[in-house]
Amino acid sequence: MDKKASMADFAALLDGQLKNYRKGFNPGDTVMARVVRIGDTHVTLDVNAKLVGLLPVEDVTDAEGDITVKRGDDIEVSFVSMQKDFYLFAKADVAESAAIVAEDETLRRAFERGLALEGKVEKEVKGGYEVTVCGQRAFCPYSQIDRMRKQLPAGAENPYLGKTFAFIVQEYGSDDRGVNLIVSHRAVQEKELQAAKDYLRDTLSEGQTLNGTVVKVLDFGAFVDLGGVEGLVPVREISWDKVVKPSDFVKEGDLVTVKIISLDWERERISLSIRQCQAKPLKPRTPEELAAEAEAQDVQNWMDAHKDDNSGFSSLGSAFDGLKI
Repeated sequence: MDKKASMADFAALLDGQLKNYRKGFNPGDTVMARVVRIGDTHVTLDVNAKLVGLLPVEDVTDAEGDITVKRGDDIEVSFVSMQKDFYLFAKADVAESAAIVAEDETLRRAFERGLALEGKVEKEVKGGYEVTVCGQRAFCPYSQIDRMRKQLPAGAENPYLGKTFAFIVQEYGSDDRGVNLIVSHRAVQEKELQAAKDYLRDTLSEGQTLNGTVVKVLDFGAFVDLGGVEGLVPVREISWDKVVKPSDFVKEGDLVTVKIISLDWERERISLSIRQCQAKPLKPRTPEELAAEAEAQDVQNWMDAHKDDNSGFSSLGSAFDGLKI
């Protein structure tokens, strides 16, 4: 058999199988799955997807402790959540699945301890976004999706939809409709920012030189992000040249080297300088200054040439009489 033809047939078969694979599941979706392996804690399932499914063994264990399924069985399961390398399922006919109980416990513990959980932004709804966290639907208000939420022009692609972020559970409760969750990605960013500030507070010092990123340019100067805190480069410290418009010298996104001029942690003010990290250009000399320097050099040259035969001069002034025109 032609080896190239054989590889082509295999690739075509693989492509055909992948096309039939499911790309994902929604919480609560019920699917038929085949038991592939029974482990100590989970049953591995073929759910016709690129990743395998896992089902807690407790969901298929009867009151006597016997496992009620075997390898090759087809069973009905309900999707709970997407994990890093697998899909988590619950037994569809189990009133309180171990998987669902574990997910609810994770949410409750994260809420009580202020821990961050991974969540996927599913769609935009009134007032914010619907987010899936641990298999549960949650609500993230517009104000909590980002510290500096992007104002999108009409028709622009939403940068949050379909993306996965870390969220902190700000409100957690339940009623007859299920678990009620309000989550915040902004809270995660603010915790990270505070941690960065605490670190920089202990490491930054006046006179220190470091790299940063220009994040905002205004008429009175440029703000530079130092990796968690921002400092201001006043107009006079942007360049050795005369600066009228800071935007003529720097723009947002520029990487710059700055020197810390002053630190005021109480008022959270950091003054920076770009120009002090650059070589100071020589000040241009006027024609008069150049002429004076040339005349002085002529005098020095004459003195060097006559240093051995000036004993007849009564004074330094008389030594230059011969130079006068």
